[in-house]
Amino acid sequence: MKDNSKNIAITFNGEIYNYQELKKDLEKSGHRFSTKSDTEVILKSYLRYGTDCPKYLDGMFAFALWDEDKKTLFAARDRFGEKPFFYAIDASGNFIFASEIKAILASGKIKGEVDPAALDAFLTLMYIPPNRTVYKNIHVLPPASSLTFKNGKLEIKKYWVLEKKPIDISYGDAKKEVKRLLKNSVENIMVADVEIGSMLSGGVDSTLVTHLAQQYSSFPIKTFSVGYEDHINELPFALEASQKIGTDHHTMQATGNMLENLMEVSRYFDEPHADSSNFPQYLVSKLASSKVKVALTGDGADELFMGYGWYFRQWNLSWKKNPLQKLWPHPFLDYLKMAQVFTPEEKKKLWKKQSDESNYLPEEILKADSSPFQKMNDYDLFFCLPGQMLSKVDRTGMMNSLETRCPFLDRQLAEFVYNLPIEYKRDKKGGKLILKDILSEIMPKEFVYRKKQGFGGPVKQWLKDEAFKKEITELFLEKEACIYSFFNANYIRKMMRDFYKGNDSNFYKIWTLLCLELWLKTRNEDTIIV
Repeated sequence: MKDNSKNIAITFNGEIYNYQELKKDLEKSGHRFSTKSDTEVILKSYLRYGTDCPKYLDGMFAFALWDEDKKTLFAARDRFGEKPFFYAIDASGNFIFASEIKAILASGKIKGEVDPAALDAFLTLMYIPPNRTVYKNIHVLPPASSLTFKNGKLEIKKYWVLEKKPIDISYGDAKKEVKRLLKNSVENIMVADVEIGSMLSGGVDSTLVTHLAQQYSSFPIKTFSVGYEDHINELPFALEASQKIGTDHHTMQATGNMLENLMEVSRYFDEPHADSSNFPQYLVSKLASSKVKVALTGDGADELFMGYGWYFRQWNLSWKKNPLQKLWPHPFLDYLKMAQVFTPEEKKKLWKKQSDESNYLPEEILKADSSPFQKMNDYDLFFCLPGQMLSKVDRTGMMNSLETRCPFLDRQLAEFVYNLPIEYKRDKKGGKLILKDILSEIMPKEFVYRKKQGFGGPVKQWLKDEAFKKEITELFLEKEACIYSFFNANYIRKMMRDFYKGNDSNFYKIWTLLCLELWLKTRNEDTIIV
């Protein structure tokens, strides 16, 4: 869109939730609008606030704006990294940017050079860190950041930081404020030109979001769930939540040709990503897109409200199994070790050539003068959330033309919850204390306080499926797999044989290597493997 008064133009991906409020303020200051869109509000915000304009935008967004008079490109990405922004500079100094890496490669001006350091990080994390891409010569704009490109010079800066400013407040008042802020977030997000549905897993987060969303709809909203048949099946809980809330519920089972679907997901993602929930997330997104164009999710709640098991794991360790961790607890370091797929020692055996271990962990978290639990929380919020969770939700949604929105990532809600006392979020038995208290007002306690199952797939059972076994045997044992360009074939083949002889301990390592192999097989002449 080109501005109706000044020589500036924008390309924009996402949604600005407070655009109507911003528009009123901008009109009062003299700006005249030609459309009713949030896109034009960004243009006018730039004219009023300059490069500070992202500070005034609430929503999920990635945009680039060309200022013809200043001969300057200005771009920004939303606070948590819901929407992606990739860029590269070619041999002639041209600045190339897009929401997807595949678009940059399609320009014909860049060939992606696979970065061994990024692959090394992938082996540990099962995803590419959010501060880099899988390619040496293609980069990512970090969340809550903006960039300017002028006369061949690139400058990147943070426009927002989730600051630690502890709040002195009672638990009861904190609960009331969380409820108010979450309601406001859902209400703002429910404004759209099209019907909005909700992903309903039956867990605390999605159930609460769906309940609030239904309050702002004059008809039953459409909700969507996926199950794993006999392996992990939360469909009964999703159905119970739907019936209580009064939604128009739609379900499906994760069946069919999983390998074919996994290959399709790998091809679309642009980068290797081995989260086992990619496949079911793709399926539920496909189901939702057949009924609606926008769907709400509960993403971000576990990170903000400390819902994961590692936040209270330390108190529940066995003296018999974990004596050292009980005597000398290092919760954050233990968490990092627990989360790794391949250990540093295993990676040394895996690589053909000695590779320096990638320094992917953010220094500002590692060296922060904060408690181990706060470091865990920061790592989840600023590293795992954009790198693993939000990239998965955005890519699987977009590949099905489905826009996903995350009410828990509202700026005001995040700033408030981040600064609440930790004991308001988790205790020795569990996390998300405030959210569970709120949900208990509408759902039975046995529903709210049941054991968390998560959305991950039954990887071990999948790998033992005959179709998977046949494909893995062909890929890794009978042929020269693509990953053998980097890794020790004998080491991998032994791991595969041992697994199918009954040694189950390496099943997630095998899954990670399979996802990497499927991704490499989807690359073409646009990618250079050194």
